[in-house]
This record gives sequence, structure tokens and C-alpha cells, in this order.
Amino acid sequence: MKRVLCLIAIVLAAAVLAVRWTSEVRAQNFVPNTTYVSHNGNDANACSLAAPCATFTRALAVTPTNGSLSCLDAGYFGGIITITSGVTIDCLAGGGGTNVYSIKINAGGDKITLRNLVVNEWNASAGSAPAVIEIVAANTVYIENVLIARSASEFGIYDHRNGPGVLAISNSSIVQNEGPGIVVSPGSGIIGAELDNVKSAFNTYGLAVGSGGRVMIKNSVFTDNATTGIQVDGGGFVSISSSEISFNQTGVAAQGTVSLQGSTVVSNTTAIQGATQSLGNNRIFANVHDGNAPTIVSGQ
Repeated sequence: MKRVLCLIAIVLAAAVLAVRWTSEVRAQNFVPNTTYVSHNGNDANACSLAAPCATFTRALAVTPTNGSLSCLDAGYFGGIITITSGVTIDCLAGGGGTNVYSIKINAGGDKITLRNLVVNEWNASAGSAPAVIEIVAANTVYIENVLIARSASEFGIYDHRNGPGVLAISNSSIVQNEGPGIVVSPGSGIIGAELDNVKSAFNTYGLAVGSGGRVMIKNSVFTDNATTGIQVDGGGFVSISSSEISFNQTGVAAQGTVSLQGSTVVSNTTAIQGATQSLGNNRIFANVHDGNAPTIVSGQ
């Protein structure tokens, strides 16, 4: 009997803990600094979990600085939006179809995170914008698991804010844009950017870096861009590691400082234009013209 009573007590204790855990999880879903959108939401709502809004614009208007905006389901949540304060926009539950046409970030010294989004400005009825994602002002911008595709804009991602600033792009694709896929060209100062597992393809340029741009690239692909895979202007710096540059008119065009480590430059019309540095562990082959061979430097 004592054993049975002991088992009953254990079961009851587990049940109490489960109820408490469930209640805590539900409470967390109602965090005050999180707003929500849904394909069947209404902008007259409070943008809460129980009463989501219909558009990013409305939800951003009631999201506190450094708060979060979440998609409850797949849907289109507005044409051109402007972000003016720190926020995380996460559409993990919103996969499938276009979420928004264009995003402008003008957020002072705040941090912006864009995660799990499809940004597609192909539909001309949405209006025009200089870039699919334009960064005018922010301290740090994270772009994670985002697809930017088929834009009629000049740029895919256009970072032209005044430095200092940080841009981090990971697990994202920028494809089939009529202009450059990614542009890092600070108005002044330094912008440090990191690209990890990024694909930039079928644009005019895969990546264009202006003076003051400092870009670290790893595990990324720049392919089938009409003009150049990676363009680095004077005063710019790019480090390319464990990446592929292929099927571009020019693979790498270097007027600034470019280093390559463990990367493949293949099947371009011209592999490399300008002076670059290498640790001697790259694969440069099957290009119509190999162009300028990198200068081998010793690792330390």
C-alpha cells in the first residue's frame, strides 16, 4: 500500500509541475514587448497573440523599442515598410510566399534583426524603392535565413549608412535581382560585415564593396552574376574563405584589398582582375581567362 501511495504522490507531483510549466509557457506567449501579424489579422486589433494585426506597418507602430514582431502564419504583410527603432522581425511560422516587398531601416543606433523572411519586390504595384533591404541608419543589422528574390530595384541589400556599424548576413539567398545582390558602401566611416552561408546569384554583381567596407566571407557562393561575382573598390577590404565564385563575367575584381583562402574560382570568363593575396590553397581553374594570379603570402 505504501508503494502505491508513493507512486500516486509522484504522479500528482509530476502533474502539478506539468500544469505549472504549461502555464508559464502560455504566459511567455503574451510577453508585452511582442506583437503579432496574421494573414487573417486586422489592423484595428491590438496586434496581440489573441488579436493579431494584418500588416507589419501597423504592428511596428505598437512594438516597443527592442521588442519583437512575429508572424503567426504564412502571409503577405505589407508592401514597403520602414523600421525606425530596434526590433526583431521573425516569420518562422510565415514560410511560403512573399512576406513583404521592401524594407527600409532607419533606426539610429539601434539593433535590427530580420529572420525567416521572404522579401520580394517584383510586383510593381507595391511601389518602388532603391533596394529590397536598404540600411540608412542602425548600429547592428542581422539578416538571418532571408530570401531576397526577383527584385526590380537597383539593389538587393544596400548598406550605405555612416559608420561605424555592423552587418551580419547568414543562411540567406539574394537572387535574380536587376541590380547588385549586396552592396556595402558606407557614406563615411567603417562598416564591418560578415557573410556566412550566403548565396548571391543571377544579379548584376554578387557583392560590391565600397571604400570603408570591411567584409569577411565564409562558406558562401557567388554565381551567375552578369558582371562580377565580387567587386571591391579602392579603400575596401574583403576576405574570402571556403567559398565559391563561379559562372560570372568576372569572378573577383579587386581595386581594394582582397584575400582568398581555401576558395574555388571556376568557370568565370575572367577569374581575377587586379591584385589579390592568397595563402596558396585556392582552386582557380576552368576559367576562360585566369587573369591576375594572386600573390602568395605566408600564414602566421
